Amino acid sequence: MKAKDLILQAKKINKSYFEGDEKKKLVVLNDLDFEIESGQIVSITGASGSGKSTLLHILGTLDRPNSGEILFQNQNIYNLSEKKIAAFRNRNIGFIFQFHHLLPEFTALENVAMPRLINGESYNESIEKAENLLSEMNLLERKKHYPNQLSGGEQQRVAVARALINNPDLILADEPTGNLDKANSNALWDILWKLNKKFSTSLLLVTHNKNLAKKAEKVYRLIDGKLKKV
Repeated sequence: MKAKDLILQAKKINKSYFEGDEKKKLVVLNDLDFEIESGQIVSITGASGSGKSTLLHILGTLDRPNSGEILFQNQNIYNLSEKKIAAFRNRNIGFIFQFHHLLPEFTALENVAMPRLINGESYNESIEKAENLLSEMNLLERKKHYPNQLSGGEQQRVAVARALINNPDLILADEPTGNLDKANSNALWDILWKLNKKFSTSLLLVTHNKNLAKKAEKVYRLIDGKLKKV
């Protein structure tokens, strides 16, 4: 595989915490290596507390490792200033969480458009693109509804549309079906797989759902701070 095909590389990532009165060291990630290609779907499974969310947050620049490098298209992201890291994250990475984190005082349409507006893009163009994405999610008729007027599955689809609004190169999904029933879980993943093919966006999925994890091109399990290929 050529380096130019890689969207993201993590090299020798270490992350530890100190807990309790005795300041016991808890090693979460241990010299971990990871890479994902452009347009690839990769899943990571593992026991609760194994560090899956911590890894996702580090890969998405929401947290910093104690040591190691995160290269995005061969650029070392943590060499950037905090302001540039925040701008990079908003522009290049889309996040989907178990809890959708929609803003309750804004409509579905406004929630989807928000990252583009934060990025300083035109209001009219942002709204138009948000409408197009809601249409992809079969939610256009719900665009003026507020989050509390939407079902759980609808809220999560709005969150997916929001994650896609800036045409990110990479989407990081942390247990996105954790609060959904089987039918809504399958529907969400059908949408994600379709959008991956349509937009060639790389997708990294953290999930406890082994059936969903198996759909990815590569499947890893996080054990003892390292990724093992399944």
